[in-house]
Amino acid sequence: MGALGTGFQPGDIKLMRSVLDKAAIILPEAERTSAMKAKLSSRILAAAVKGERDPNKLRIAALLEEMDVKGPGALAPASR
Repeated sequence: MGALGTGFQPGDIKLMRSVLDKAAIILPEAERTSAMKAKLSSRILAAAVKGERDPNKLRIAALLEEMDVKGPGALAPASR
């Protein structure tokens, strides 16, 4: 596992889907687009290919670039 072209087990896919759902919900609603979810998915897959399976670390990998671009607190849910 971990090499490009190697498949993921069903449990890994379920984990990555869950991580994607939780990462997307952190984004402001207007940014929860298909394009953004594709970016998040790509980052999750890249980390998973390297062997990462910790859901928190996968979520951080998915969101880190967005935080770097927009600054601290950019991903905080809007207060109601």
